Amino acid sequence: MARNERLFWYSLLVSFIVILVIGFANPAVFAHTQESPDYMIKMKSFGFVPMFAVVNSGTNVVWVNEGTMMQILIAPDAFGTQEIGPGMNFSFRFREPGVYEYRTAASATGILVVD
Repeated sequence: MARNERLFWYSLLVSFIVILVIGFANPAVFAHTQESPDYMIKMKSFGFVPMFAVVNSGTNVVWVNEGTMMQILIAPDAFGTQEIGPGMNFSFRFREPGVYEYRTAASATGILVVD
């Protein structure tokens, strides 16, 4: 396994552990399965709300930049890279089940599970 690939999986594991620890300390961080066709994830100056979510296949996920600065949203396994200005949003319909990590260029991370 290449060094970069090991680093990716290690950072994903660490991110997931951090999310679990924060989630158990504050259950509001976790979101439950969303039945509607749209699901909103807020981009705050400190990270994503919620940081972990489970949605059904076919759900349109909308990231809303509630900060005051341009955010760069990165999800290599889904849509690549998107710039989202303050007060703006970006949406992507997840059609394939899987676990998707997304992050900002400032290193905030989140995980989306698509059933």
